[in-house]
Amino acid sequence: MHLQHVTSYHLQSIARRYPTVRQISPTAILLILFWVYAIHYGERSVSSNHVKSCDWGTWEKWPTGATPHHLVFIADPQLVDPHTYPGRPWPLSALTESYTDQYMARNFRLINEHLDPDSVVFLGDLLDGGREWSTSKARPLTAHQRKHLTDLGIKAPGTKRGVDTSLSFGQPKVTSDSPLSKRDEDPKAFIHGENGRWRRWGPAQWDDEYDRFGRIFFDPRQLYPRSDREAHVAGEVSTHPISVENGASLVKTEEYAISGGKTRRVITSLPGNHDLGFGPGVQLAVRDRHETHFGEGNRVDVFGNHTFVSIDAPSLAAYSQFESGGGDSTEAQAEERKAIWQPTMSFIGGVQAPVAKATSDYLDDLFPDVRPDGRALPHVSDDAGANSKKQAPATQGQVQLPIILLSHVPLYRDPDTDCGTLRERGRAISIRGGYQYQNALTRLLSTKIAQQVCIGGEIVHIFSGDDHDYCDVSHRWNLVTGNGKSRLQNIREITVKSFSWAMGVRKPGFLLVSLWNPVNDRDQLGVFLTYAQLAGLTLIILLVRAIIVAIRGTSNPDSVDEDPDIPSRLAHVRSRSPDKQPISLTNGFSTPNKSLSKSRQRAASTSLSSTPAQDSSRLSVQRSHNVRTRSISPYSTSPSSGLIEKAGLYPQVQWADPSDDEESNVGSVVDYGDGDSQGKWKRRPRKQSVARRAWGEFWRGLGVVGVGAGGWYVFMVRTG
Repeated sequence: MHLQHVTSYHLQSIARRYPTVRQISPTAILLILFWVYAIHYGERSVSSNHVKSCDWGTWEKWPTGATPHHLVFIADPQLVDPHTYPGRPWPLSALTESYTDQYMARNFRLINEHLDPDSVVFLGDLLDGGREWSTSKARPLTAHQRKHLTDLGIKAPGTKRGVDTSLSFGQPKVTSDSPLSKRDEDPKAFIHGENGRWRRWGPAQWDDEYDRFGRIFFDPRQLYPRSDREAHVAGEVSTHPISVENGASLVKTEEYAISGGKTRRVITSLPGNHDLGFGPGVQLAVRDRHETHFGEGNRVDVFGNHTFVSIDAPSLAAYSQFESGGGDSTEAQAEERKAIWQPTMSFIGGVQAPVAKATSDYLDDLFPDVRPDGRALPHVSDDAGANSKKQAPATQGQVQLPIILLSHVPLYRDPDTDCGTLRERGRAISIRGGYQYQNALTRLLSTKIAQQVCIGGEIVHIFSGDDHDYCDVSHRWNLVTGNGKSRLQNIREITVKSFSWAMGVRKPGFLLVSLWNPVNDRDQLGVFLTYAQLAGLTLIILLVRAIIVAIRGTSNPDSVDEDPDIPSRLAHVRSRSPDKQPISLTNGFSTPNKSLSKSRQRAASTSLSSTPAQDSSRLSVQRSHNVRTRSISPYSTSPSSGLIEKAGLYPQVQWADPSDDEESNVGSVVDYGDGDSQGKWKRRPRKQSVARRAWGEFWRGLGVVGVGAGGWYVFMVRTG
């Protein structure tokens, strides 16, 4: 009650002081509060919540301790201009331009604030009407400048331009009164498109859009919105004097340094068809202007231990495109447009050199002393006997990082190829083209790009734009890599959504990529030391195992066949009978159950018997113990065995002791009661020491491990 009273009192006081407040009803106040909440949610919470939901930690799956490189792809911002909605009247056109700029600026700032990426890469179509705005004409060269270019070999003496080329852009030859004739006179002459529809907008329009792009994406407050990441002026750079002589303004540009953390890398050089045109519609003057402000379209960058190869796809499409009459471009048409596609074709044809150089420079920064490939960097040393300096040669071999291919125009895929569930419109990118656009490159050109780029290294991914909607497909090519080996590869390509809500998609977006490819500082001597430590550990393990096996072997002396390599002596081995009683043999011999410990058996005599072994009457004829001849066994009356089975069986007798009476042991042999009357000679194991058994087992194990590990090492070294 007290709170209600105080509130009522203050409201009445406000109403008395401000009479107009009395006219506002409580319902209007509630509606205002509702609108405040709705606007705050729509203008702040929605964007912020969506960006926060993309936090790297929620979807990255790298090992613990990994330090991945965080990259953001932004495609097709296409700043709205008079070319975007030509029929939209003012002020609606101005409001569309303002709101799209605010939307992209807000979301780009939130990306940098909440996600804090390491790099931001744009995939083309930076401006919507960039190709339509005319270029500025360069001022004529002075005599001094012409002489300077002639001395450098850039310009031939007595000519007005350094390269004598002409472009027909696929058009027939025209008379001198046609604007296209200017291209024959000057390859870099600008020709207004669409029958001069955009003639009223000149270079000032392009400069204005470039400034807008800089305020949205280049401003330090946009790139580093966090309070702990501040940009401060580190120095000033003046315009080059040669540029000033050629008509450029003398201005000073401030260079910023970032405190509080890493410097974010932004790459905007990849051109789109709205920046340059497409195929034969690309004008050299427009392309030169784009590369002057945003960077070269064909380039190699290395970050995140990956190599990024960017290609100027709109210009390269002049080599092969879908012609209006059907089919792809002919060789004659490609030859006419050679000045457009030649720079990009030369770039991808020799991409191995810039890739190797960019990788080498990148590794030099990471590893100043020794490369991960094990080779020392070249160093400069003073020669004691000369003023010149010699550079030490480097060892052959280069580290190849995975290649990521960037193209504004998607590569060819079969029609109706499914783009995945994240696509808004339809299920596939339609394969078609029109004025200054084509939804995908031709099959011939796509295959040629993949085959050329893969020579510089393995292509692991492709990213593109242009379509404004998401698409995720997989290409399958038979590619020949840099080592000359051919193999079938599946390469994934993702087409990134447009960053602007004015490009036909209700849910614009961007793509996050997490890169982790550890490249360690390799110490070759350390590798060999590791091998040595592992070898020592292997010897210890094998020695311990050998000792254990030897001890177990001596604990079971009755085991005969455990180790066939152990020396033994001759012995007559039979299994003992349970009653251990002498058993008469069918040939008339019998023996007491004596030990086999004597070293030698001495042959003596034979005996004949006509009765079973159990009879006490027997006829014995002794022969000299030096006689070791055999005779044929007589016929036995035993019903248990036949004559053939027992023929020729005269087992040796064993003397219990050399001093014993020779005759007492005549005709005796030990029978061990296994029911088999045929004695067999076997080797009796001779007891070995534990040390000797362990030594043999150790060398056998070392041989097995050495052959396996050594063979694998030789294979890896010879094929590396």
